[in-house]
Amino acid sequence: MSSLLSYAPDAALRAALAATGAMLLFAGCSKSDGSGEYAEAQKALEARNYEKAEQLFAKCAELAPDNVDALVSLALSRIGRGMIKEARDAAVKASALAPSDIDVRELLAQIAWHAGEFESARELYLPLAEDETVPAEVRSQAYAALGVIDMAMCGTDMQHDWLRDRARTEFLRAISIDRRNAAARYQMALLYRDSFGYNEAALECFRAYLQLANEADARMHRVQRDEMPNLARIINEANASRPGAAGRDVAACAQELKKADAEWKKGAYTKAKQFYSSANKADPLSYEAAYGLAQAWEKFRGGKENALKYYQEACKNRTSAVKTFIKTGDLAMELKKYAIATEAYSRAVAANARDITAIDGLIRALRRSNRAKAADVYQRYRETIPLRRK
Repeated sequence: MSSLLSYAPDAALRAALAATGAMLLFAGCSKSDGSGEYAEAQKALEARNYEKAEQLFAKCAELAPDNVDALVSLALSRIGRGMIKEARDAAVKASALAPSDIDVRELLAQIAWHAGEFESARELYLPLAEDETVPAEVRSQAYAALGVIDMAMCGTDMQHDWLRDRARTEFLRAISIDRRNAAARYQMALLYRDSFGYNEAALECFRAYLQLANEADARMHRVQRDEMPNLARIINEANASRPGAAGRDVAACAQELKKADAEWKKGAYTKAKQFYSSANKADPLSYEAAYGLAQAWEKFRGGKENALKYYQEACKNRTSAVKTFIKTGDLAMELKKYAIATEAYSRAVAANARDITAIDGLIRALRRSNRAKAADVYQRYRETIPLRRK
């Protein structure tokens, strides 16, 4: 199955030919009907000589006009040359011969993408993604393709920002169906970095991509050489620029935390709050200090605003703390700060995409924020997650 996920045809062409090449030799091609041309064309394509490959596949298709695999390979070669109209001509002929063939259906979707016909591409990919009789790997790639299309459709138009949420859930579906889908991890990294501003989550997605990628291609080298180091630098600079970060005293923070925890266990919340505050001042990047101070503020009448402030700080200090993000979202909802709640629940989903509590919270917060389309997107995603037995 070919794919638009690389934004370039090379990997997709090789994948498609690997699937169709063996069949072609037994599908009616002989020395007089194009098998020789096909073998030579496949070598040309593997060498990225798209012009030669296209000419030879065209000859093979001419000699065996009813051979679907030859037509699919011809279309893919033309995509490699940027000949989208001509690629569609070959794909339409293949579709007339085998309309239910998975490779043919996906090929038509990919061509619509390359032609900039995003709605049409969605209509073609969606049945592949939702059809449970289709192999899991194919469904996963189709969902990831839908995510890429939504990213393109959203662009920078914030009136359509719900599309970034739909793209997110489509990448999540792709990963849940096939956890080894490296392309989906890569695209999710781009989405989190460029559309959500979740740099830590993006970095984790890039790491997962590198672990899963099968081929050391230009993209992999770019991620290793540029994307990940740049993200790490941005994260470090953001932490270093936070108030008080330059004068961190980790040892003093640890001492104050011991005192605070001891007072907390005794129920001496006033003293505990004082020590947590001292720990927080000693090290503003300490998760434990910020979280403890937030909890302490909750013990006092009128302290919830301050509690929310320090829960948010704790979330910044540990972006993997799902329960803390959920707690932050719950408190923000109670205080009717729906934008803060939305962000907190969304971050929780980034840390654990299958946490039902986080997803339900995000749906509620989005509805309270009058973002019904985005809420509906997450509601549909939530319905795909099997409930755990208690």
